[in-house]
Amino acid sequence: MGFFSRKPKLNTTGTSMKLSGILRERGYVHQHSAGLEEITDGAQRTVYQGFDPSADSLHVGNLMGLLVMRRFLEAGHKVLFVLGGGTGMIGDPSGKSEERVLLTPGQVAHNGKLIAKQAAALLGSGDFRVVNNADWLGKANLLEFLRDVGKHFSVNAMIQRDSVKERLDGREQGISYTEFSYMLLQAYDFLYLHEHYGCDWQHGSSDQWGNIVSGIDLIRRKTGKTAYGTTHGLLINKSTGKKFGKTEGGAVWLDPTKTSPFEFYQFWLNTSDADVEEYLLKMTLLPKADIDAVMVEQKAAPSSRAAQKKLAYEVTTLVHGASEADKARDFKNIPTILAGKLRDAIKDVSTSELRRLVEQGGVSIEGGEKITTIDEQLVAGSTVRVGKKKFYRVE
Repeated sequence: MGFFSRKPKLNTTGTSMKLSGILRERGYVHQHSAGLEEITDGAQRTVYQGFDPSADSLHVGNLMGLLVMRRFLEAGHKVLFVLGGGTGMIGDPSGKSEERVLLTPGQVAHNGKLIAKQAAALLGSGDFRVVNNADWLGKANLLEFLRDVGKHFSVNAMIQRDSVKERLDGREQGISYTEFSYMLLQAYDFLYLHEHYGCDWQHGSSDQWGNIVSGIDLIRRKTGKTAYGTTHGLLINKSTGKKFGKTEGGAVWLDPTKTSPFEFYQFWLNTSDADVEEYLLKMTLLPKADIDAVMVEQKAAPSSRAAQKKLAYEVTTLVHGASEADKARDFKNIPTILAGKLRDAIKDVSTSELRRLVEQGGVSIEGGEKITTIDEQLVAGSTVRVGKKKFYRVE
């Protein structure tokens, strides 16, 4: 699959703002290896971002990276979506306190096909290419790799990486040589893409910065050329302090068979007031002016939750389409219960099970507020979540 040529077009803000301005406006700028304008606003570049197929679906934590790539495409750059069929066999230690469970080659290949399809739908343009690093890592000769790549890495520097230091501090778990070698493989990816695809820019989330810098340094040492790196920051839920996209039920997936469009919509609808403006900027394609307008409406009438409703509808439309977003917004096919006491209203869950869920914090109303007693009064018009997957509309 090759790159497709096209005429330059306006970005989704509806203005001719330069890419650096868009990235700053949306809050996507975290680290960059040179001046941002030098990297983003000059001649067309080829930029890559890697995604390891550790699961059979992308999740909402991956969504921001895809939307940043979409901005790159709209600005006229070429994008490589690098599927980690090779690195996915190893496991990235970043963000993990223990060793990952190794997947079989068949699992990695299956997962890769599915997430590549999701990425293609979300990037919204033909001006990108999917490549799989298993195609070159799988052919690498061990001795040549150690001589040509490993020679340029200092173990002294490698163990100072945060992802490695955290694991070394946990003496019982530690880190295997397998995961310790991950940064060499990612750096080699950048070198290979530079030599074979003319790629001189890698983008990723901020926890990948060390790996990105290693690739930049390897390219300089091997070719004498300059390469660039940029990152976006990780989103943290201000209310819980947890990494964005995690709930009591685990990850929020983009695959509708793993997280239904209604559950997906509810996840965004339950965004706190403290987070909603940031999410509108980073997780939607809405123009800044539209976001400003809905925030004015929200501040004038906070109880209306206008910003949360806009966020939920826009992201659900982006991932699942307008039809599914309409159903989720209008609560179609969602069971209804009568207003009143929780235990009287919900008939299809036994009293003992309902009491247990309440005590464990597994019952909440729209907005994320936990229900603390089985005798809680339900208000008409609200939505109640019971457990991980049961939702009810109160009438």
